[in-house]
Amino acid sequence: METTAERRADNRIRSGVSWPRAIAWSALVTAMLFGFLNWRGCWLFMYGAENLLVFAYPFAWLVVLLVLRARWRFVLVALTLLAAPAFSLRFGMVEQFAGFESTAVTALQQLQSSVETGRRENGQEEYPETLSTVKLTDRARKYYQFAYVPSRSVDGKVLHYVIQATPARRECEFHKSFTIAEDGKVYWTLEPRAATLSDMLVFQ
Repeated sequence: METTAERRADNRIRSGVSWPRAIAWSALVTAMLFGFLNWRGCWLFMYGAENLLVFAYPFAWLVVLLVLRARWRFVLVALTLLAAPAFSLRFGMVEQFAGFESTAVTALQQLQSSVETGRRENGQEEYPETLSTVKLTDRARKYYQFAYVPSRSVDGKVLHYVIQATPARRECEFHKSFTIAEDGKVYWTLEPRAATLSDMLVFQ
C-alpha cells in the first residue's frame, strides 16, 4: 500500500488531473496540431505517413504537463523554451526546404550531365529530341516535375536546350523553380512558372 509520505510527495508533484483525462486531452490537442500542420495534406506530402510517430513527442509532453502541479508545469515550460532554439536550428523550416531545393538542383545536374555525355559518346553536334532515362531519387521525383525543353534551329536541329524543375505542389510552400542550361548553369525564380535564363543564377 502507498504510505502517507509517498502520497504527500505525489501530491506535491501531481495535479488533480487524472491520467485518463490527461491522455484524452493530449490526444485531442495533438490531433488538432496535426490537422493544422497537415492543412491541404502538406505535412504528409512532405514527410510521409511513416514519420507520424514524431507526434508522439508533443503528445507525451502534453500528458506530462497536465499531470504536473502548476510549479512543475512552469519548470517544464521553462526547460522547453530553453531547448527550443537548438531544436529549431536543427529542424528549422529553412533547413528543410534547403534540402528539398538541393535535391532538385542535384537532379537537374544529373539530367544535364546525361544529355552532354550522350551527345559526346555519339559524336553528334545536336542534342537529342528527348531525355534519355535517368534514375533520379524518389525524393526528387516526388517534390519536383522535370521537363526537357529543346530549342531548334531553322533547319530543325536541336542545338540548345534547358531542363526545368518545377514544384509538384506549390501550395505546400514549395515556391522555387529551377532550370539548368546546357552549360551547367542553374537559374531559379519564386514566380509561379518555370525559371528562365534571365532569372537569378544559383551560386555554384
